[in-house]
Amino acid sequence: MSNHSMLKRVEDHLREKRRHPAFRELQELDEEKLKVAKVIVGARIHRRLSQVALARRLGVTQQQVSKLENGDFDNLATLQKVLSLLGYQVRVSAVPLHRQPRAHAAQN
Repeated sequence: MSNHSMLKRVEDHLREKRRHPAFRELQELDEEKLKVAKVIVGARIHRRLSQVALARRLGVTQQQVSKLENGDFDNLATLQKVLSLLGYQVRVSAVPLHRQPRAHAAQN
């Protein structure tokens, strides 16, 4: 199988998955987490800190900083701690779930 045909199959698979609201919402959450991760990386680099130096200031391991920079947030307290040290704060908001139109929901 060529790389082109394999890539097309992956793209088709993702297109199908994106039709499902739960998958879209998880994908949107991952995109938001990556935006925050970019802020962390950018602020760390701007302050000329290595991951090790930032980890020491936070009292965590370099591996934990790496996880944060990859969007792997285990809890809001840890996220707030790192962002605060870098001059940022966490804002959390609750938004309503997307609802299916009644006619479509009745068909399922």
